[in-house]
Amino acid sequence: MGRKYIISIILILIVTRVFAYLFPNEMLYYQQPRVTLDLSENDYTLSLMSRVLTDTIWGVEVKDPVVTALMQTESSFIIHSISPSNAIGPFQMKPFLAQETGIHNPFNPYKNDDVMKLLNRYKKTLGNMDAALGAYHIGFYGTKKMVDSGQNPASDNRIKNYVNKIHGFQRLYSEGDWISLKDYLWFDLRYTTGCKNELSISAVIPEFFFGSIALKADYKALEELSVENFNFSVFQDFAFFWFMNLYIGYDQGLVSGITLKSNDWFDRITLKYDFNQEDLIWEGYNSFGLFCMNYGFSKDKIYFAPGMEFENRIKLSLKAEYDNFKFKPGIECVIKF
Repeated sequence: MGRKYIISIILILIVTRVFAYLFPNEMLYYQQPRVTLDLSENDYTLSLMSRVLTDTIWGVEVKDPVVTALMQTESSFIIHSISPSNAIGPFQMKPFLAQETGIHNPFNPYKNDDVMKLLNRYKKTLGNMDAALGAYHIGFYGTKKMVDSGQNPASDNRIKNYVNKIHGFQRLYSEGDWISLKDYLWFDLRYTTGCKNELSISAVIPEFFFGSIALKADYKALEELSVENFNFSVFQDFAFFWFMNLYIGYDQGLVSGITLKSNDWFDRITLKYDFNQEDLIWEGYNSFGLFCMNYGFSKDKIYFAPGMEFENRIKLSLKAEYDNFKFKPGIECVIKF
């Protein structure tokens, strides 16, 4: 009996929630779906956050087969593709690439010309297009170091395999071909029970001209007050710069916000102002290899949640929350799949 009890506790810890987003749109920036559970005092929240890959109404015309092949190699034409290393978009850009190309929104698939200009600059310096593609893959300075030392970049297996894959796809396309784009539809089903009962469903409709649209429906029942409430909200985010997203929406009143991201897109700070509640909410997240940390506050709440992340699959943390003049400890974790 004791062994079964311990196993049950471990299973509960594995699916505990670590990160509560302020805007549902932020689901698009997750690398993987996840199951979560948040244990806090007398409440627990169970959540399923998942995604569905679907064809879109958008497509791109092949202007240069090399760039089209690069896009297929990097993202398989998925607009909101996110890699484990946080390279994002159809061209799988890191922040330094977005900055170097001048692309403010890396999710925009209509940036073929900017990517080709970058490759041509690399080609001029490194000598040929294969070396330029290698620089796109592993970094310009690493490839240039090979060239300066007299080494052929194609002798590096990382570059060799990458370039061969691009050339293989390149043969499939001709100038003027039309390629359909794909994208993820994200949704989050969340249920809270205990002192309060809440059910919420969020869905994020991706776009790339501005950002994304998130729709959310909430049902809340406070048994001790015999109160039931249904609420519908909508949020639009604007990806104007590679390091910043702006948000505006309606959730029982006007809300607005901003997310600032680090130069590797892992660390972030999000601020949200609720005009109806006259409340400024901010939340931060930092990762330090194995260790991670969530923290933030609003006018009646402060919380701090240090934790650990294992192989980019499981995050486990302890939560210290001070809400309405009351201290609430908790356990948080997330499992990705």
